[in-house]
Amino acid sequence: MALYKDPYRYRWLMLGVMGVIYFLACLHRISPTVIARDLVNEFAADATALGLMASTYFYLYAAVQPPVGILSDTIGPRRVATMFTLIACLGCLVFGLAPNMLIAGIGRGLIGIGVGGIFIPGIKIFSGWYKPTEFAMVTGIYLALGNLGNLSASLPLTYLVMTLGWRLSFIAIAGISVPLAVLAWMILRDRPEEKGWPPFVESPPPTSMPAIGSPDESSTGKHIVMILKTSGFWMITLSYFFTSGPGLTFQGLWSVPYLMDVYGYTRLEAGGFLMIIPLGFIAGSPFIGFLADRLNISRKRILLFSLFPGLTFWFLFFISGGKINSSFIVPIFFLMGVCGGGALSLYMTILKEFFPARLTGTAVGLMNPAGFFAAALYQPFTGHLMDAVGRIGSAYPLEAYHRVFSVFLISMLIAFGLILLLKIPKAELTENI
Repeated sequence: MALYKDPYRYRWLMLGVMGVIYFLACLHRISPTVIARDLVNEFAADATALGLMASTYFYLYAAVQPPVGILSDTIGPRRVATMFTLIACLGCLVFGLAPNMLIAGIGRGLIGIGVGGIFIPGIKIFSGWYKPTEFAMVTGIYLALGNLGNLSASLPLTYLVMTLGWRLSFIAIAGISVPLAVLAWMILRDRPEEKGWPPFVESPPPTSMPAIGSPDESSTGKHIVMILKTSGFWMITLSYFFTSGPGLTFQGLWSVPYLMDVYGYTRLEAGGFLMIIPLGFIAGSPFIGFLADRLNISRKRILLFSLFPGLTFWFLFFISGGKINSSFIVPIFFLMGVCGGGALSLYMTILKEFFPARLTGTAVGLMNPAGFFAAALYQPFTGHLMDAVGRIGSAYPLEAYHRVFSVFLISMLIAFGLILLLKIPKAELTENI
């Protein structure tokens, strides 16, 4: 087939395979919001316990990011993606069969470990198959494909759960994961040379980065130390932390309960509204990535433009007492997704260009845990804030959600300020034009 003989077509095939696997990772990420009430009722749990169970995904997802990055740079992303997809499959089975909240948390944690080995291998593969001037757009497309999973974890998953029940739904998802692991092993290739094609990318390190020896001359430990000594790494990572906490916690845990408790929507109506955020993400990730690759504007400035609307939205929720006019929910949710998707693709792109190509996996692996540690901390913490107010019947009052939104606003202010202070190497700016 021509597809297997043309390297330019083949790299898009690999993007599709990784996108489908990443789709499941994103579906798992926010699925608890759809089944939150099912879990509370079945296991007689409160919001704090639910937050702790949901957060095991993020703790373990975050914990495996550095080793996944190192493995992607050493044994190769193809092996990593295949192996971790199978781990996610096991986690799905455990979660679907869980007799209590403890086992459900273990299953959720295994899912977190498994899908934690998906995003970075994809970024590593693309860094060898796409040129630097294509990378922001490709990263945006990858994020958009994955976030179709966030879209499916809203109304489609709601229908599936209502049809099959939450247990059979997750067992079915586990069954889908096995052929995807086989497909990853058969299709993915770490570099064009493995298919007999010449290399696509020759990317010397930026002049602002201290010289790094060849793999034989510098150990993995020294590479990690060098990355951690780069101030730009910490500015980007901390900003990503304070952005991801509100985004992943609201979308992944409290959005559906909020819409049901405060506005009185049904589960199906709330699931429909939840679809708006990933739709915006899917639109924003490739579009803003494309603009970043094409416009004669620094990526820092575009990232600030992406973060500012999110800051504004949480401010509106805060000053309104936690409840805005229902007619604004759709546009605000959509723009949250657009700006969130654009910001994430730019965080990854800016970070990648601080370091030489052979350290892409390690650098992203050290940064990527930040967003998921944020979610792991914010979910039980916000659950505790809500339990401090208490439930009225089966619902939480507006005051409980307003407390949570206050935390989100402070977090976004910090994230914006960190990028405002970030100094981009001149080499990155010139390559961006």
